Amino acid sequence: MRQRSHQSPFGAVHWICLVVLLAVQASIASAQLRREYGQELFQQETEPPAAFESDLTIDYEVSNVFNNHVEFGLSIDPNTSSLARREDPQLEGLINLAGINLQGTLPLGKRFGLTLQYYPQLENYIGENGKLNEFDAFTDLFTAELSFRPTAQLPTLSVSHQLQRLDRKDDAFDNLQRQIGFRFGKLLEYNLYINRFDDKITRREDFLLVGSTRHQGRARIQVGILKALLAKLEYSLEQESYKDNLNNLVLGIAGIEQGESRTDLRNFVSAKLIEIPADQFLLQQELNLFLSDSNVGFYDFSTIEAAVGAFYKINGGSWARLRLSRLGITFDGRRVRGADGFVDENAEKRRDNQLGVNFQINWQIRDSLMLLADYQFTSNDTNEDNKIFDFLNYTHNVASLTLQASY
Repeated sequence: MRQRSHQSPFGAVHWICLVVLLAVQASIASAQLRREYGQELFQQETEPPAAFESDLTIDYEVSNVFNNHVEFGLSIDPNTSSLARREDPQLEGLINLAGINLQGTLPLGKRFGLTLQYYPQLENYIGENGKLNEFDAFTDLFTAELSFRPTAQLPTLSVSHQLQRLDRKDDAFDNLQRQIGFRFGKLLEYNLYINRFDDKITRREDFLLVGSTRHQGRARIQVGILKALLAKLEYSLEQESYKDNLNNLVLGIAGIEQGESRTDLRNFVSAKLIEIPADQFLLQQELNLFLSDSNVGFYDFSTIEAAVGAFYKINGGSWARLRLSRLGITFDGRRVRGADGFVDENAEKRRDNQLGVNFQINWQIRDSLMLLADYQFTSNDTNEDNKIFDFLNYTHNVASLTLQASY
């Protein structure tokens, strides 16, 4: 086993922080996909009523999250952050979140329905001798969705518009995200994502602080096999174009010419097989493939993930879930550096290997009160032997406790 060290040999640690963000961006994207598709694995398909009904729900949520690798969820820009000069790239902190989710459906005739959602949330960061305070934030989300249901047998047609405002204590991170979506039931959907930062002039030092526009198309199919088997297939295609307000440091590392902008084309394929051996117990096997092809070779990569999971319904709204995964990442545009710090002509591609464990238990205290405990563990190993990149051999622990009350 390789000895892991988080001490950087460079005095200019801000350069290391930049490379961290560029190097692990693929891992971040894959982790987000895993969470997104993991939440709906065991949801039962229900047939909607023929007509829309009035409905109003209010959810209160309070969470405490321990994260020993906060940096992988934040942008550490040397020009803006007091954390940029740290020698240890692995940040540890506690994140407190509190929010209220108001959602209601208003019938508009027999076949149309309007759903409105408003979800404000506060984020408070504790750790690193107060330096994480600059990431304290207020998130404001508003969604409107207009749906048309021809009959109870046909899928619902929906068009939606979502606005999300992120306002951190450090103004450099303030941005507005907009999403416009079209859905045909759960079979087909198209989403347009527009992300714009308040500061459009400063030449930032990483891609997490520049705006982007993303087009996404998604198709799903679900097939029953025999009596106790269910197969789910999903394909997603997206294109994302980034703004070009970057400085010379990023341009040089990524190999981007002055005035050139980055555009990524991504394909995602997911196959899941769910088995129901008992009424309260589910088993799942899944295979996920992700391919990113960029006009900037530095950002070409592909991933393959295999995972197994189990879901157990304890009683009522109480349940437990376990997921084990192995993810391999190949960076087609990056080569392994030798001991001298240079890339040889025949150097192999950089490859990372991630092992993941996710355990969740949801306990229904009362009809309208639930407690959710979540633990995620990720271990990443890279084939980069140069000590400069030793920070890529890391372990990531995230533990959270969430109390949710519904009205």
